[in-house]
Amino acid sequence: MKKKEKKISGAAEIYLREFQLLEYVAEIEKNHSISKNKLREEYIELGKEYSALLKKTIKITGIGDANQRKLFLANEQIEKQKEELRIAYEKMEALARTDPLTKLSNRRDFIEKFHHEKGRFDRNRKPFAVVLGDIDDFKAVNDQYGHDCGDFALVNISKLMKSMVRKQDIIGRWGGEEFILLLPESPLNGGKRVAEGIRKKIAANAFSFNGNQFSVTMTFGISEFNGTSDIDTCIKKADEALYSGKQKGKNCVVLSLP
Repeated sequence: MKKKEKKISGAAEIYLREFQLLEYVAEIEKNHSISKNKLREEYIELGKEYSALLKKTIKITGIGDANQRKLFLANEQIEKQKEELRIAYEKMEALARTDPLTKLSNRRDFIEKFHHEKGRFDRNRKPFAVVLGDIDDFKAVNDQYGHDCGDFALVNISKLMKSMVRKQDIIGRWGGEEFILLLPESPLNGGKRVAEGIRKKIAANAFSFNGNQFSVTMTFGISEFNGTSDIDTCIKKADEALYSGKQKGKNCVVLSLP
């Protein structure tokens, strides 16, 4: 049996040989002078070679299927790891922007949101209030009842404030016992109403921690961002108003001077 010599690997080699066998079968059928015995021998040999080719085809197909499964599983694993990395990144990003005790925005996150709100002001020219609040005589709470009690008060005051503002309002822990609020599209008087409501609610609230009953008050200073000053100046004005409220006797709301 004549064979065309060609170096080809894998499935391509098998398919090429199959075509060669089919061509040879056609040649045998056309050759009427071949004896029956010779014809039988040729067909037996062809059957053996074709059987061997089929086995190779099955083997290569099995290897291909196995590799496809491995590739599919590897892609699945990669996608899973990518999703896990995305979730881990989002968690780290949230941690970097959140005060660990109160779960409010930290200073960094608040400033970023302030810049975002300033950008919106540049488009719609609607002023908004910035409220700075500080717990009065907070050191006395820590000294009398312990720092765990102080943390308890901070957490519960944070929850109380969040329950009294709109979804779009931003609350941050500015540091220690100091909080800051940004009230979109609420000018100075709107900020005053919100701060006064929070002040009254906190003053009327009785806290209980480890059998100890205590109450606290807060003082608030308010400024308005209206495009006449920058972010730092706006926060500084709220801080000055807060300081003025402390000087006046605490537990009050003070508006910043124009």
